[in-house]
Amino acid sequence: MKNFGAKVDPAAEVMSPLRWPFQRVLNAHYQPTAWVLVNGPIVTEEQHEQFAHLRRSGCRFAGMSSYMNFPMSEPEIISGLGQTDLLDYEAVCEVWCHCFRDPDKYLRTKLPRALISISDFTDHMWVSKTIAPAKGEDGIDFIYLGATEDWKRVAKNWKLAGQCIPRLCKDLRLRAFVFGTPTPQFPEAPGVVFGAPLAWEQFLARLSRAKFLFVPNESDASPRLLAEALCLNVPLVVNSHILGGWKYVNRFTGVFFDNERNIVEAVSNCLSRPLSPRNWFRANYGPYLAGQRLLWLLKTVDSEISEASHVCLHESHKDHLDHRLHLPQGAVGPSLENNGSKQASWSDRTKVG
Repeated sequence: MKNFGAKVDPAAEVMSPLRWPFQRVLNAHYQPTAWVLVNGPIVTEEQHEQFAHLRRSGCRFAGMSSYMNFPMSEPEIISGLGQTDLLDYEAVCEVWCHCFRDPDKYLRTKLPRALISISDFTDHMWVSKTIAPAKGEDGIDFIYLGATEDWKRVAKNWKLAGQCIPRLCKDLRLRAFVFGTPTPQFPEAPGVVFGAPLAWEQFLARLSRAKFLFVPNESDASPRLLAEALCLNVPLVVNSHILGGWKYVNRFTGVFFDNERNIVEAVSNCLSRPLSPRNWFRANYGPYLAGQRLLWLLKTVDSEISEASHVCLHESHKDHLDHRLHLPQGAVGPSLENNGSKQASWSDRTKVG
């Protein structure tokens, strides 16, 4: 077995950038280990080259379901981008971190597995310190992160949002802020304000003043936005059919809804009872607790791990970008390492994960 702390060249490994879908696992002292997460399909030439480099370097791989129902294949999406995906990820990876209610439906092998998501590592202290200063009340009761591009609207369940949000505004006299532009599926309506994407810090500042976050999405695997809302003490109103993130919704954090027929009742229940989203998230998730769970999982296959506390993930908090496979043909996702050259906006925050 490869030693947990082993690496080809420590200095080179720290500086070597990893791009989606790869992510380094660090020890408690933020030093690179032999382990790398695979968050989604490896399909582009650049991704395959990086994968080959990591294998030559002696890295070991842990699967992480951060993209739709990965590791299950999405041939229609892959082929639509002019790409192919022939890898058997459950053969490549030694353990698997998943987000599924029924993992046997998505994982065909009996690899060691655990209910762990990238969003579990969200740092409540960092989120709270990063938001831009609030500029007073804006009269908005809840927020929905939509989109302006058709494929993103599908991922965000724009159609269901168009059925639910106007009803909430009418029946409960609420005001909604929707990131996106009106369409026939979701036209302008009383109480609904449409707006352009904001820089991440500005978005969080607006979210922090909302009474709840509306999440009609179904295909999200590791929705960091839900974790960030909880860190800001903002309750969740979430589609009960969501793929991942369902574990964040309970009597302390918010409510589920099924469709436009019970959305008003669900929101009424959410607004009428005391909740403590931030305290609940702090008690159950965050970098340390999630890192403990990941370390435990890795120890099931790596007897030489010397780390006793927890592990960390190497990612850029400044850019804080999500990455997804849905990119123009030939394009690749932004780097997981911060180069200080780009400020993320919420138009980038479209990944199912």
